[in-house]
Amino acid sequence: MKRFPILLFIMIVFLQSCGPNEREKLKQQQEAVTLKEQELAAWEQRLKAKELELDMEQNSLDSAKKQIDSIPVYNAAIIGKWNVKMSCTETNCDGSAIGDTKNEQWYISYDENDNKILVKAYSGPVLIRTYVGTYKNNALKIVDEKQNPEALIGATLNFINDTRMDGLREIKQTNCKIVYELNARKVK
Repeated sequence: MKRFPILLFIMIVFLQSCGPNEREKLKQQQEAVTLKEQELAAWEQRLKAKELELDMEQNSLDSAKKQIDSIPVYNAAIIGKWNVKMSCTETNCDGSAIGDTKNEQWYISYDENDNKILVKAYSGPVLIRTYVGTYKNNALKIVDEKQNPEALIGATLNFINDTRMDGLREIKQTNCKIVYELNARKVK
């Protein structure tokens, strides 16, 4: 943007010293530069709108986490080990595809001190994530304990019976989103 006045001055000097064909070419180049500047300004406006949208989503997730933290509800039937199958149903992220599946073991417990549900997710023997959340209206709502603004992870599971829960897990990243369908079966 700072170079535009200099570029315009150089074009004017050339226009005075050039023939009609060169003047027309310079005029076309000037119009092309102006058009590019307009496109860049429009792109910048779209980028600002996206940033505002991401900020609003973050505020919504922060609000949801505060609600989760403040509601002490408990259901003894969800406590224990669960086998969880995840199937990707929606994605626009690189490295992920619809139909991808994951299997994890979730150990669900209740922390009476904080009135929170704790979920430790394992892949084989490796602890891969810890969730915190609540159980309310037959739904378990959890979010990643270590929130990361670059990847917000949360899940909602509906309690079907003492041995089954179904729901969705959502991963929101800066430029994309992945949604998994969850099927949880309690291990006896």
